[in-house]
Amino acid sequence: MKSYTMRLDEGNNLSKKGGVFMRVHLPESGGMTMIENTFIDQFMPSSSGDFVKIYLYLLRLAQSGRNDVSIQDIADALNYTESDVKRAIGYWQKKSCLDLIDDPGEEAATSAASQASSGSKITEFRPAQKYSKEELRRVIFVAESYLGRPISPSEQETLVYFLSDLGMSIDLIDYLLDYCVSMNHTSFRYMQRVAVSWAEQGIYSVEQARREGSSARSEYFTIFRALGIRDHAPTPAEQEYMDRWMKEYTLPMDVILLACSRTVLQTGKARFPYADSILKSWSEQNVRTVHDVEALDRIHEKSASHPAQEASRARKAQKASTGRFLNFEPSGTDWNAVAESVMKVQDEQDRISQES
Repeated sequence: MKSYTMRLDEGNNLSKKGGVFMRVHLPESGGMTMIENTFIDQFMPSSSGDFVKIYLYLLRLAQSGRNDVSIQDIADALNYTESDVKRAIGYWQKKSCLDLIDDPGEEAATSAASQASSGSKITEFRPAQKYSKEELRRVIFVAESYLGRPISPSEQETLVYFLSDLGMSIDLIDYLLDYCVSMNHTSFRYMQRVAVSWAEQGIYSVEQARREGSSARSEYFTIFRALGIRDHAPTPAEQEYMDRWMKEYTLPMDVILLACSRTVLQTGKARFPYADSILKSWSEQNVRTVHDVEALDRIHEKSASHPAQEASRARKAQKASTGRFLNFEPSGTDWNAVAESVMKVQDEQDRISQES
């Protein structure tokens, strides 16, 4: 068994001599697993202990050359459920610390979705990326060139996040800056949202980002034309709405354009919240085509017609009832003469009564 000795200072005085010495024992085994200090310093402190445990196990398997590991194998080895392992893998994927790719040995008929649910094989591993001080200086220089000003310490930290956590290359960061500035977005917060989106989509090259950017711009401006907007490029808030319609609601473009058209007709303006309320409602009702929208319209018109018909019948009945009084025609009787005759009869009866 190997042993390592280190001094554990008492309190917070790291310069204090003496203190408590700690000896760490490691069992001797065949081989060892290497882990980057970047992972320990930047990822481990803010991550769940269970997730870290699963990551270390994956790292050990990856470095030993294993390429046939299933989610069930990992769950059994660590005494976790498969759901626990899937959540950990999803977490480290978002951190760009590992990738899941299709096993080239699998049959083409096996879908990626079924692999993810039944035990995908981990065939590529992406540890935390390292970068040099020279690379960081270069990225800072590129950013300041695009923005035309010195960048702040917090903005420098964002660039470090791009390099380390997201594993972006300098060329990709260069393209990211160019892409955002060309769209009049110079906020590092916006740039970070774009960078994270690329990482979540597995975009790690300039060519992939260029294709994604070209497609996104085309879709944005198609929606803008439907809303009658021609005087400015999409703002971050507007892009957030449009991304939600396409990616969260997963609605096709013709349905989105129909909602935009109805928004302009109803409000006379390009009101993104109004269009969003329409599209959210359609998404919740499982609308996927324009025909689905038309079917909903027919159902709505049919249900709305019943109250209208009832109200119409009630109005007609009220009018008919009221008409019996409003349309009364006098019979021509002299009611004054009738009253006078009645009074005479009553006076005669009173006289007779008194005489008797």
